[in-house]
Amino acid sequence: MQASKLPSNSQWVIVTFKQPLMSHQTDDEMWLFNPGRRYLINASRIPVVHQYIESVSEFDGSSLYTPLRTGKNLTGSRILIERLRERGLGDLLFLSGPLSFIHHITGANVINHLYAFSDRGNVLTNVPFLHNGTVLCGPIEYDSLRNYNYHWFVGSVTECDEEGDQLNVYDALYKQLGFDPADIEPQWKRPFVTMTSSDYQSLDTLFQGIWTHRKIDLRRIGYYVVAPFANSSLRCMNYTTWLEIIKQLATRRPVVVIGATHWKLPDTDITAGQFIEQVASMGQAVISALDATPIRTMMALIARSAGVFCVDSGPLYIAQALRVPAVSVWGTHDPGLRIGYDQDLMELAVWNDTACNEAPCCAYSMFPAHKCPKGEKQDICECLKATTPEDVLKKADKIETKKVTV
Repeated sequence: MQASKLPSNSQWVIVTFKQPLMSHQTDDEMWLFNPGRRYLINASRIPVVHQYIESVSEFDGSSLYTPLRTGKNLTGSRILIERLRERGLGDLLFLSGPLSFIHHITGANVINHLYAFSDRGNVLTNVPFLHNGTVLCGPIEYDSLRNYNYHWFVGSVTECDEEGDQLNVYDALYKQLGFDPADIEPQWKRPFVTMTSSDYQSLDTLFQGIWTHRKIDLRRIGYYVVAPFANSSLRCMNYTTWLEIIKQLATRRPVVVIGATHWKLPDTDITAGQFIEQVASMGQAVISALDATPIRTMMALIARSAGVFCVDSGPLYIAQALRVPAVSVWGTHDPGLRIGYDQDLMELAVWNDTACNEAPCCAYSMFPAHKCPKGEKQDICECLKATTPEDVLKKADKIETKKVTV
């Protein structure tokens, strides 16, 4: 199939396949596409499977598509929600605000079916605003749309907009639905998650292992969580800066460093591998829990912590949902675009925007060479490069006395 035959300006398309196709989506999730059936996929996926496609047609305006819009009676309705699944935990958590709002205004009389990759979808397990407290997995057949009253297909929100005056991500989502963002109270402009006893039982297993090897009982001693990694170099801070922050924090409380190293991690002033090695040898009070915290365990670890230190990544928004103080470090984005309606988190955000005349550039996939001081040679965002350990440690002082508003 030729790219020129693709529908124009479509984020989502209807496709049929020539033959059965088994397609890997994540490390542990595989989809089966059968010929003779119509599937909905994001147009960005077309180049990956184009040789297997029999036909492709417009989704917008199709007969079974009923977009979710304000002004309709949502009480008692069934709603299908699909977000571009390649997006990270943060983007999935952003949806929880509007979905909680819809659950609220319908008096909990609504059935929301949110599709997501199973590994990332675990972050929303047991939430009340999803039917049966879980996400759905697998491909979406176009003909299944007839089982729903409304559909909300979310492709891009703000990630394709590099304008510095772009909307807060929650305002952009509500605007997609036709709501006036100014009419939505701030409490519905933050993530929502639910914890269970089994999550804390998994955390106890981690704590037991730490006690065995370090003789530190994190059930009794307040600890910090540090989440220094981001998949994109746009959001990474120099690893040597993180090492100094961890070293200083460890003089106050035990520090648990989390992250997944099986992803391709960007290098900064030192390689990610060197950083990982140095964390492992930083002493008794620095605990490397890299690759040791599945999503639910990580959530429980954050929930019981005294505070989180991180970049613009999933752990920040988990901490926000759990109302745990979080010091976040920002580069290409103004923190107000993500956490602007949460004054507690805004007071703890670190953003050295004066380090770059173009801040915020709101870049997502790569450095905007025409804006960056070093052009194509830019390796770390200037705002992040200018951030010092002292900038972060000053916010740590606030954590000890900060009471987060529920």
